[in-house]
Amino acid sequence: MDDRKSSRQMIGTYIFLVIGPIVWAINLTLIYGAQSSLCAFNALPAWAIQVLVGGICLLLAACAACAMLRPETVLTGLTGTSPPKQQWPFLRGAMRVLTGLSILAMTYFGLAALFVAGCGSLR
Repeated sequence: MDDRKSSRQMIGTYIFLVIGPIVWAINLTLIYGAQSSLCAFNALPAWAIQVLVGGICLLLAACAACAMLRPETVLTGLTGTSPPKQQWPFLRGAMRVLTGLSILAMTYFGLAALFVAGCGSLR
């Protein structure tokens, strides 16, 4: 087996397993960065920032949910090969659990951002 292909499979499988936490980390980076910057520079009204934060949370949660619904396509795209038959139930289950927890966290943060005024505490 070619070493480049095995490295791609290994790294792609790892990214597949932690795709939910990766999307969650992107969510936190975008949300905290955007909310803090927009509030600090008073670029938008507070309600617009809340809507923007909620929209970003929904968009990223939807992306993670799509990955949960089509895990074989995601793994094939990342590794370039079809999933291994003996390991597939474990890989799919672990990915879905981690992604589900990440979606739950993104949903809770999105709800908090919509219902709690974030700019007041930053000023």
